[in-house]
Amino acid sequence: MPINQVLTKPDDPNIYLLVNGHEYRYNPEQKPLGSGAMGTVYLGYDCLTNEKVAVKRVKDQFANNKQVRERAKQEASLAFRHPNLVEMLGYCEFAPDKGPIFILSKVVVGESVRAYVKNNFPDGLDKPAKVCRLMYSALDALSYIHSRGFVHRDIKPSNMMVEENGNLRLMDLGIARMNGGNKFSVVGFIGTPQYSAPEQILRGMENIKEIGPQTDIYAMGITIYELITGTNPFKSSTEAVTLSQQIKMKLPDNNVIPWAIMKVLRKATEKDTTKRYQSADEFKVALRNAVNSGRSTVDYIRKFVKL
Repeated sequence: MPINQVLTKPDDPNIYLLVNGHEYRYNPEQKPLGSGAMGTVYLGYDCLTNEKVAVKRVKDQFANNKQVRERAKQEASLAFRHPNLVEMLGYCEFAPDKGPIFILSKVVVGESVRAYVKNNFPDGLDKPAKVCRLMYSALDALSYIHSRGFVHRDIKPSNMMVEENGNLRLMDLGIARMNGGNKFSVVGFIGTPQYSAPEQILRGMENIKEIGPQTDIYAMGITIYELITGTNPFKSSTEAVTLSQQIKMKLPDNNVIPWAIMKVLRKATEKDTTKRYQSADEFKVALRNAVNSGRSTVDYIRKFVKL
């Protein structure tokens, strides 16, 4: 079995990572590609081919948690191969039970889905349909990981990238199911408040079911709503208010979203998991039918133009 190691060399600023028989390097002194609640991402390179890779160093306060380490190893080692998912390369660590842990993946060259929509889909009659068509790929990615028994838990615009050729990829698979999550709320749940389903917030309380595919579907519904309108419907001045709204408040109407599409998003974000679409495929079919029905544009026009 290949040994995963972290190495340094005298008078060399790079850190060398041996992952499943392949050697990679990155320079921690260089500006990172990004930073989040769980860790910092650096640009790295395959030492043999010089191919670019993404190196995420998980923050020590999470990396020293035994359960977090096990989840990181499990998920970073998944051999997911799907055109709409980031491709994981593996992990390595200083020691098997403590210290920094690194998660490696292939680099996605492009821009965030939020920036892509802003730059390519100007406000207008066809924007809602264009956004929905773009998100078909994200739903395909969800269908793939759900079929393999995994739940992402942190679906949101910042976890989706669009490559230079227009292909969308769902990101952040390496830490999606870690105990501790991608973002901690004040009440300790796993997820990001503005996109979290009620069961995600209330998990662990009496009669609250475990999270499942429907949890990701809820977050996807909010994500599509936000990409169309430019506004997150549950964003508020405090996290406590956001959490309360997620549990009690229905997805609000927005004049930018045609009625047929709004109806689909409402069902995707039902508070009761049994009333939502039960699979990403079902959600995609409903969304496509709404876009193709011809009613979307007509409804949109009626809201703004006196016929």
